[in-house]
Amino acid sequence: MAKTEFCLVVLCCLWVLSSGAFLQTSANITTFIANLGYPIEVHTVTTSDGYILTLHRIPHGKSNPPIKGVVLLQHGLTDASAGYCLNGPQEGFPFILADNGYDVWLGNNRGNGYSMGNVNYPSTDSRFWNFSWDEMALIDFPTTINYVTTFTKATKLTYVGHSEGTIQAFAGLISNPSIADKINLYIALAPVAYVGGLTVELFQLLSRFDADELLLLLGVNEFYLPNLEHNILPDICRLDPSICGYTGSFLYGKDSYLNNTALAFYTIYEPFPTSAKNIIHWAQGVRTGLFQKYDYGVAGNLQHYGQATPPQYSFSNYPTTLPTVLVAGGIDGLADPADVAKIVSQVPQGSQVVVINREDYGHLDPLLGYDAFQITYPNLLKLINQYSG
Repeated sequence: MAKTEFCLVVLCCLWVLSSGAFLQTSANITTFIANLGYPIEVHTVTTSDGYILTLHRIPHGKSNPPIKGVVLLQHGLTDASAGYCLNGPQEGFPFILADNGYDVWLGNNRGNGYSMGNVNYPSTDSRFWNFSWDEMALIDFPTTINYVTTFTKATKLTYVGHSEGTIQAFAGLISNPSIADKINLYIALAPVAYVGGLTVELFQLLSRFDADELLLLLGVNEFYLPNLEHNILPDICRLDPSICGYTGSFLYGKDSYLNNTALAFYTIYEPFPTSAKNIIHWAQGVRTGLFQKYDYGVAGNLQHYGQATPPQYSFSNYPTTLPTVLVAGGIDGLADPADVAKIVSQVPQGSQVVVINREDYGHLDPLLGYDAFQITYPNLLKLINQYSG
């Protein structure tokens, strides 16, 4: 076994040993936003299967400008609403949007640390963690959009997803194209659907050694890395410095524009938890190269889907009328350029899909890169203004 693989196996073991309840609360990010002088609201909405999702809202900027429209931002894998906010008012997309007259909402998927409630059972119950991005796509995605549009009385909103926030949007829109009637523009930062070309080491390891099945055998439900950067990464980095960085290249791949002086600050808020089942679903996508529902095995698939294999999400059902912008990176290890190209090749003819490609962008660069507010966000703001008018 190569040294890097050895390091990752050790890390997986530490994950299992360090698994535990997420200790942060929504006050972390709400206090952070309030201290910057922005208005902040906390909303909750209950899904059809009982999960209580938390939404953070910045209804306007500091100067309370006229509202131009509504924007919903959805986080990525092992992230939460906080991830969009950590670069502060000058560089953070939510604050830029709010200061430009938008009503900004930040979603939180089930089990991500901020959305830890369920009307049927607590997060300490294994049944709480019985979900993957399938449920985020089929339930959390429309539930959040319906709540925001109903509360604001907006006929449509702009949806911005990063990473997992894009895979749930693609799957959700394919499964229920009518959701597009409530979206005027979909912006996908580091867009993900197919992950067969993914190069990040964590998922390569899990898929190569079927290590994802080990999580099931060990009865691991919650996938959370408490104090990862402070307590675990220093030891792993000494063994193999090449995998380190902001939560390590093993999870997101390499980036070009992360502010190294801000990494210690980021790790105060991140990473966030998800379910082990969700991680397994990602690993399945790497192994098969398919954009499909969770694979329960032949017997389980017959029980869940009435067929031996999981149903695939077909882009032939993607709504052609929805303006879609893919912000892709040439060195993105999780949203690999070949996988992004596959999305573009499979959307129906006549679809309104535009690709903004940055050859030097990694997976976190459009979210936390220090140049995004100068290079990327102004172009996106122009598009949001165009479609919100």
